[in-house]
Amino acid sequence: MTHAMFKTTVLATTAILASLAVPMSSSAQMSHGIAAVVNDDIVTSHDLRQRVLFMLATTGVERTEESLQRVQAQALKNLVDEKIQIQESQKYEQTISDQEIDRSVARLIGRNGLDPQEVAQRLAQAGISLNTLRGQVESEIAWQRIVNGLYGSRIRISDAQINETLNRLTASASKPSFRVAEIYIEATPDIGGIDGAMEGARAMIAQVQQGAPFPLLAQQFSSAPSANNGGVIGWVRAGELRPEIDAAITQMEAGSVSQPIQVPGGVYVVALLETQTSETDTLYKLKQINYQVETQNEKDAAKGKLLALKGEITSCDTLSSDIDVHEDLRSADMGELKASDLSEPILEKLADTDVGSLTDPIETPNGVASILVCDRSVSGTNIPTRDEVENRLMDQQLAQASKRHLRDLRRQATIVIR
Repeated sequence: MTHAMFKTTVLATTAILASLAVPMSSSAQMSHGIAAVVNDDIVTSHDLRQRVLFMLATTGVERTEESLQRVQAQALKNLVDEKIQIQESQKYEQTISDQEIDRSVARLIGRNGLDPQEVAQRLAQAGISLNTLRGQVESEIAWQRIVNGLYGSRIRISDAQINETLNRLTASASKPSFRVAEIYIEATPDIGGIDGAMEGARAMIAQVQQGAPFPLLAQQFSSAPSANNGGVIGWVRAGELRPEIDAAITQMEAGSVSQPIQVPGGVYVVALLETQTSETDTLYKLKQINYQVETQNEKDAAKGKLLALKGEITSCDTLSSDIDVHEDLRSADMGELKASDLSEPILEKLADTDVGSLTDPIETPNGVASILVCDRSVSGTNIPTRDEVENRLMDQQLAQASKRHLRDLRRQATIVIR
């Protein structure tokens, strides 16, 4: 999101909002200004109205009856979740200083090249207190501490997980890279399950088409952990995301937004921010072992024999002597090959194979073969280090733990919507 876009959305929109009233539903006006009760805490109708005004100002959502209802429902859900997060932090006697909150708010606004005091003044002109943003930021800080404290020391990323990820990334090093952002609408019962999530996803697409900034829609409406970063996932290659999303982005043009992508549990809307043609390639040193057989029964038997050898043959240096004892088993040196010179089926096998290991069996016109990976090296850029891969995997595990923990707390909480 550019500085100009943010400024147009926040500063110009607040001037319009200053002269307009945002209607609250009858449920939000009842019970002497109480919009919801979360365990022993109250969300007031004033809190709700402030959050709705803030979301309208920052996202630029078109003011229709339907969009106002959607914004109000999302605002109330966010406020309820924030109450649950703050309550959980109080169990652990967390203290978050005003200075820490102010610094986080300043960083959030400063990312867009704006002066925090200028934004606060403009919001005040529209009747919006900066406290609504401060409350959101406070709950985010508190929740991050809880998740890190409860799960950070429990999660262990194994060498096998790192190797598997690096294998996959290096095998696809020659493929294009995509910079992607996401909005995830969870198919919860309160929005009508998957039908409600689809409707919400279509509404997000319509708002983007009408000029609403995708990052701010993601920040306020997305249930994905990336919401705090404006929905931005970062640079990925084909095969890194779930198959439904992967299939969509490989068909998209840079700057476009996908149609709703249904997955188990919800619906995604994906923005393809940039595409980069990779100058990276993977160089393999490979050897092959094979059985020359003809009938399918013979091939099936040969596959079983090769699978049994996966734990026995672990070095290119001793390959010749290792296979001497196996009748009809042949070996061949494939030399050095670039990933870009190999077929897709072979690359898929190599992506799941560590250096010093055999691939799963591959049928050939003359029999069945397995490939022994002697060495793998990457030339070029954008291939992460082992530490970067470990950090990425850790973040993914923490995000899943965060989602589960908040869901469990919601189920345990007493929530009354007035």
